[in-house]
Amino acid sequence: MDILCAILGSASLVSVIYALAILAQFGRKLGAVTKMAPYYRGYYFSIVGVGVALVARLIRTSVFWAPPDAVPSLLNAPLFYLFVYHLPLVLGLSLGLGITWRYWSWLLKER
Repeated sequence: MDILCAILGSASLVSVIYALAILAQFGRKLGAVTKMAPYYRGYYFSIVGVGVALVARLIRTSVFWAPPDAVPSLLNAPLFYLFVYHLPLVLGLSLGLGITWRYWSWLLKER
């Protein structure tokens, strides 16, 4: 069951990367029309952060398939996943959320 959840978790990160890429294209076009600063470039940094988290997630998936005595101790360390998975994911998604709010907050003001 852990392997199935790890694979599905990796697929969800791929879908988040795809959504951020779509938002980057929408932001580029909206920024060109409204003459905004090119904030959409921050989406690319967000994609890199989520991509680093995806690679860490794939490494974690490979740890599930490996025998317990063949896994390096670094890959079982909680701090390793904090710095390689959780922090890039949080930073990437927070940056994406901030940029999305900057571009699309006017929709909440319209009635």
